[in-house]
Amino acid sequence: MLPFPWPVVGSVLAGIGTAALFGYLWQHRGNPGANWFLLTLGVQMSWCFSYGLSLLVFDPVVRWLFEVVTWIATAWIGLTFLGFALEYTGRGAFVRTPSFGALTLVPAATTLLLVTNPIHGLVWAGFQLDPVFGTATVSYEFGVWAYLTILSSVLFVALGVLLLFDTIVNYGPLYRSEAIAVVISTVPPGIAVLVWLFELGPVTQLNLAPIMFIPHVALDAYAFVGGRMFTFNPSTRRAAEQSAIEELESPFVVVDTRHRVVDLNPAAETTFDVTSPAVLGERLENATDLDVELTAGDQIVTDDSPGEFRELAVSVSELHDSSRHRVGYTILVQDITSQRRREQRLEILNRILRHNLRNDLNVVEGYLDIAADRTSDEELHETLERTRANVADVVDMAEKAWAFEQALDSMEESPSTVVVEEALSEIATDVEAVTEGHVEVDVPADLVLWTQRELFVQLFENLVENGIEHADSETPVVTVSFEGLVDGRTAAVSVSDDGPGIPDYELSVLERGEETPLEHGSGLGLWLVTWCVRMLGGGLSFETDGGTTVTVRLPTVAEPIGSPSESSETPPQAAER
Repeated sequence: MLPFPWPVVGSVLAGIGTAALFGYLWQHRGNPGANWFLLTLGVQMSWCFSYGLSLLVFDPVVRWLFEVVTWIATAWIGLTFLGFALEYTGRGAFVRTPSFGALTLVPAATTLLLVTNPIHGLVWAGFQLDPVFGTATVSYEFGVWAYLTILSSVLFVALGVLLLFDTIVNYGPLYRSEAIAVVISTVPPGIAVLVWLFELGPVTQLNLAPIMFIPHVALDAYAFVGGRMFTFNPSTRRAAEQSAIEELESPFVVVDTRHRVVDLNPAAETTFDVTSPAVLGERLENATDLDVELTAGDQIVTDDSPGEFRELAVSVSELHDSSRHRVGYTILVQDITSQRRREQRLEILNRILRHNLRNDLNVVEGYLDIAADRTSDEELHETLERTRANVADVVDMAEKAWAFEQALDSMEESPSTVVVEEALSEIATDVEAVTEGHVEVDVPADLVLWTQRELFVQLFENLVENGIEHADSETPVVTVSFEGLVDGRTAAVSVSDDGPGIPDYELSVLERGEETPLEHGSGLGLWLVTWCVRMLGGGLSFETDGGTTVTVRLPTVAEPIGSPSESSETPPQAAER
């Protein structure tokens, strides 16, 4: 037999559990929602202890005081729980509004009315001891304000539960199990309060809500201790979603299914010279003067307002609710006028340099060659040869730029398997045919890469040509060697020559990624090498002691070294499966 009646034991145990949880969560104070939840636990603790101890007090006056404390806790607990739910789910700004302040009037008025109840009887009437189970339970008739107090507290809890339910639905598994636990934890004491208020139980004078805080505390402990609910909270994600739109530099507009504006960010207000209150509810074309096809996805539209011409890249995405029903569209706008103008200028300059200038220089080179052959003046002949060589270098640079552009066009095609030894041998043959140099290839025959072939060829062709061009000997030798695998699927291939080494200032230009009037590269080759490596997803390193060794690391090895070579156009991922 228990030393105390079971309602007392249950209420006090619930209070002890609440106090333990309060002590543990004290370390999280200051986190979103934590202070409000600690306040909720404090109110819950006073409810459990005041009611449990009141059941041991048979003095009518002292018992009345305990009942007042219990009712005050009942009045405030719903509002503090709502404050927790608002801040925890990222809606804490509402807590600091006059609207939330107005909600405090109900529990504040209840506190005042409870203390003065003997004068007006608005909360209860006919207060008297009505012992049951050996405890000092009381009975009285509920007044209008009693119903208002409890129902408003239940309503506040329900609103908080809805906010947490929104977290369950919209924020994924990161917060789901913890939020579910907190939602469920409100059910046992909530039902107990309503049963007591409407006198539905067999022992109407006994309020079982404090005892029902035992499962409530257990579920909260799972959420906040085991689940670390205050370590990860959805307010971070909600704030990120809001700031991502508000602070986005590009205009962002949200419209409903009838193309009416329902939201837009400050960038959109500035771009279209509108204010949010003025255009909300207006059709998109009226609010922004843009003719956008909302079913077209990505598109380019023009804005030819008087005095201004703009080209805008518009990205349209469907907006769906949690049931995957389309509820509207999001529209992201980027002003690409300057970008398009630069592209047009570059296209024209590229055509002039690549085609017109190259053709004209080819003609010049031919005339210089003829003039050099016809003159008997050795000094003039030497001058013409040097000039012809310089022109040939410029033509060669244009040819490299053209070849690189062709390789870029191949990026639109899918990667393919490249047998590295075969590709490098072809490069060596082509280079040896037009130079005095020799290229040695020492690469396993079964090394296969899944890559863009045109860029691969451009990369190693430029490296080999650069090594031969800058060699010190009359018969330069460039060696292409396989250095091994890095992390199993990245091939390291080096290209070595016996030249004077690449100057440090040229390497510093490549590392910095830009040229200056005082510090710039001497040609195009190393830039093409760097660009090719980056577009292939690889890496590049240089050693310049006793010549130059350039090590290229390229993913992805299509199959292990030593396995039978395959000629199929199958990516390594598919081959593994």
